Amino acid sequence: MVNFGSSISTLALLKPRTDFYRNSHPQPEDIFLLIEVADTTIKYDREVKIPLYAEANIPEVWLVDVNQEIIEVYRNPVNGVYLDVQKLVKNQVLSILAFPDVNINVSEIF
Repeated sequence: MVNFGSSISTLALLKPRTDFYRNSHPQPEDIFLLIEVADTTIKYDREVKIPLYAEANIPEVWLVDVNQEIIEVYRNPVNGVYLDVQKLVKNQVLSILAFPDVNINVSEIF
């Protein structure tokens, strides 16, 4: 897997594999959702890492801005750019593209 830099925390929700990724690192096609949690790296994450994820065709990325308590949701990468970008704040509800029946209130994250 490509190292995209550092932040407070990166979490990947991966497709199940029988080897539990022991034999090889996850590739972009293995990723349901990538979550970047950041405070001081928010600008770098937004301007550098998010475009790299779009170029790699990661289908969905959440950028959790702990300072502003906002979740930026990036979806539908085309030609290295996410076409669908949303900013969600407390009391708004989001779901994971791969699991649309699962709803998460932004307030529960903060």
